[in-house]
Amino acid sequence: MAIQITDWGQIVWLDEEQDIFSIRGLKAGIVTLAAEAHQPRHRHYEEQVIYVIEGQALSILDGVESRLSAGSFFHWKAGVEHEIYNVGQKPFRHLLISNPEAEIPEETAFRKEGVHQEVSPELIYVAVEAIRTQFLETLHYGYAIFDSFGNLILQSQFYPDYCTACCQPAQNPGTCGCMRRIPLKECSGEKVFYCENGMEVFQYPILFGGTFMGYIQSGYIRHSSSQKGRIEDVYDSPESVVAGIKALIRRIVKAIRNYCEFEQFRRELMEKELHISTQEEAQRILLKNLKDTQSAMTDLKINNHFLFNTLNSMASMALDEGSMPLYQSIVDLSKMFHYTLRTQASMVPLEKEIDYVKAYLQLQKLRYGEELEISWHVDRGAVQITVPFNFLQPVVENAFVHGFEESVHKKIRIFVEKTDHDVEIRVVNSGIKLSEQKCKMINQGIKSNTSHGLSMLYQKLNAIYGKDFRFEIGTDRRKNTLFLICIPTSDSYKAEGDVV
Repeated sequence: MAIQITDWGQIVWLDEEQDIFSIRGLKAGIVTLAAEAHQPRHRHYEEQVIYVIEGQALSILDGVESRLSAGSFFHWKAGVEHEIYNVGQKPFRHLLISNPEAEIPEETAFRKEGVHQEVSPELIYVAVEAIRTQFLETLHYGYAIFDSFGNLILQSQFYPDYCTACCQPAQNPGTCGCMRRIPLKECSGEKVFYCENGMEVFQYPILFGGTFMGYIQSGYIRHSSSQKGRIEDVYDSPESVVAGIKALIRRIVKAIRNYCEFEQFRRELMEKELHISTQEEAQRILLKNLKDTQSAMTDLKINNHFLFNTLNSMASMALDEGSMPLYQSIVDLSKMFHYTLRTQASMVPLEKEIDYVKAYLQLQKLRYGEELEISWHVDRGAVQITVPFNFLQPVVENAFVHGFEESVHKKIRIFVEKTDHDVEIRVVNSGIKLSEQKCKMINQGIKSNTSHGLSMLYQKLNAIYGKDFRFEIGTDRRKNTLFLICIPTSDSYKAEGDVV
């Protein structure tokens, strides 16, 4: 067994070889909190079960107080914030069993002989964005993910109070001294170092297909067994916390690698689909899809006669009752349905796209009232060029889905300008401010050919214009979110019979 001495007491870690604790992944120890001592506020990186052996203590778990006494069992989930006060005159002791999870095998070399494959540099951005909302943003721990050049991809919003006081990582993403340490590409295992303020940091490489893609950092803890000096008011983390942090990092690395594998497979599958074995097979599939589409469009037209008749009746009723806002909203809704359901061409005049977006924004205006401010700046010389059907409204809608917060005054401005060779469209909204790193990550995701709406729109433009267009997100001088779309004005992109 091993003894770990901390500021607030000690832990006697039991040997893993003992039969009762031989389950792989579990870590057990006897924790002693000295009389009248305080185990400062800290966050659990791992799931824990305790059995109180002796003494009395006050536990505060996520702000909720409870009494701990001899003979009691307690279960604490990973991610909770916790502190304990020994309220008795003798030591408070409990058996601690933690579950930092079993080891997750890593790729152990930068270049594995015989298995190296070409991996796109932006793949790590696509993977991080894919697991961000479902996994990474649910973790209330400090971490930072970088690409192979040391550029920040994503940084957690949750850092220890000490880190926040010293470096303010939330206001200065990727600029802490510890975050500027770029590892050698030959580095294939865990690295441990200390920041200039004495906190311990763990660093793991992210390897896929024999390629060094980037690295992740986490930890930001004080760990007395590492023989570093005391940091005032910083929790002295036990070994179980260290094991929990390392298990968390491995889970993140594994999630990124798994998505990279899925994305690589998906891309290879798409390439194979583009090379159908014979032209006869391709033609057969094309004809079948055409027949299915024609049948679906016929059914759609029949079903929507009732919809348009109903909308017209509602508009007449609103007009008779003198309710002009309701009348206008029904007219706008009718225009949108008419445009989306009856337009059969893949290319339309830009003017029709603009009218469609105006109808959409009028409906949003009905919803938000004075909270929404809309402005248009349209070069009339640009509106007759042909553009892909329904490419602009999804960009505008993105501001309402992802950009605006309910509490802010919403502003959206749309600029349409014609230059010598293309039409430039800028959609600016005053919603959530995006950092340069966040814009870069979103742009990588848009180009990744995933099923996300903006990615599908990018692929649609790419199929028509090839490399002769721009579609990207950024910020303007006031740090407002800016979508930039540049479309060539050349008639060579028109397909005969393909424009209405």
